[in-house]
Amino acid sequence: MAGTPKITKIEIEGFSWDVKGMAFVLHKASYDPDSTATRHGGGIKIYADNGAVGEYAGWNVDLRTVAEAAAGYIGTNPLDREQHYQRGKSGPAMAVLDIALWDLLGKMTDLPVYALLGGYRTKVPAYASTIDGAVKGPLSNPETYADFAQQCLEMGYRAFKIHPFVWPDVQTHIDAVLALGDRVGGKMDLMLDSFNWYQTFADALKVGRACDEAGFFWYEDPYSDGGWTPWSHARLREMIRTPLLQGEKVKTMEQRMDLILQKATDYIRGDVGQQGLTGTMKLAHAAESVGMDIEPHTSGPENLHFMAAVKNANYYEVVWVHPNVPDFNPPIYKNMNVTRLDCIDRDGMVEVPDGPGFGTEYDWDFITRNSTGKETVTG
Repeated sequence: MAGTPKITKIEIEGFSWDVKGMAFVLHKASYDPDSTATRHGGGIKIYADNGAVGEYAGWNVDLRTVAEAAAGYIGTNPLDREQHYQRGKSGPAMAVLDIALWDLLGKMTDLPVYALLGGYRTKVPAYASTIDGAVKGPLSNPETYADFAQQCLEMGYRAFKIHPFVWPDVQTHIDAVLALGDRVGGKMDLMLDSFNWYQTFADALKVGRACDEAGFFWYEDPYSDGGWTPWSHARLREMIRTPLLQGEKVKTMEQRMDLILQKATDYIRGDVGQQGLTGTMKLAHAAESVGMDIEPHTSGPENLHFMAAVKNANYYEVVWVHPNVPDFNPPIYKNMNVTRLDCIDRDGMVEVPDGPGFGTEYDWDFITRNSTGKETVTG
């Protein structure tokens, strides 16, 4: 077809940044006032021969893996997102390229991505998703979790989620759940993400029954098998009232849909960073067809555009937040605040960027100053 655009070049750059007050304890990101954690991310630019450039930054896939996958995109039509998705959906790099291709389409058409996906709303409700507990200070005990939930409620948040990982005693997790219920129960939606921390079905059941008592909105990824055994999670659903949210720990859209079909979850986790916008929209529509909600994972403009295009999603995740850590995410957005604790308005809503593509002006100068390596792919 005459005038069909072609991809001519793809640039990929890794970068790092420091987060003061953060430490990795038992592989979890916890608050420690005496520590500074170095984190790593990546940025990508996809160039088309019509002058448009698609961008996406903040992802955490290995740089070389993305560069190797990018070689297969050179000379192809950037509009063929479905073809690229089907060819690469089993690998970690596909989502990075898919998201940048959606931004490229927005730049080519001068439209925001959510309009291209099918606009449904322009503001979305958010929940405060806490850092993984604390070594000391705020979030190091159940009472300070309740204090922070109260703070978030007063800011306008409608929902609050905890990750109490650094405590080995499951009873302390139960105490945190009950403390939240006592303090803000009935005033905001409450969630627990156990990140598959509990080692036995019995521990998962104990915590689930505490969530019942406290009236939690969802109970996420309960125990250590990672959601890979739908049968046992279907049994857990029969024994507690709190809805389960699952899907983060399996890799593909098909595996997540199987959790739905096996009655192993009440909400399904969508992950734009793993399945791209193309795959996550497939899952959203499949879930809607059986009356189920999809909850997007983590922060970023790409997740806002996803939520703006679907009906069956409840909350945008502002992750990971803490009273003393302003932002866990890299400072790469020059024209918007969509990841910090204070990104909401007084009604607990986040506005979806409405510029072309994701509407994002990335700070490429910051990325280059903190570069950990760069790859340019031309064929």
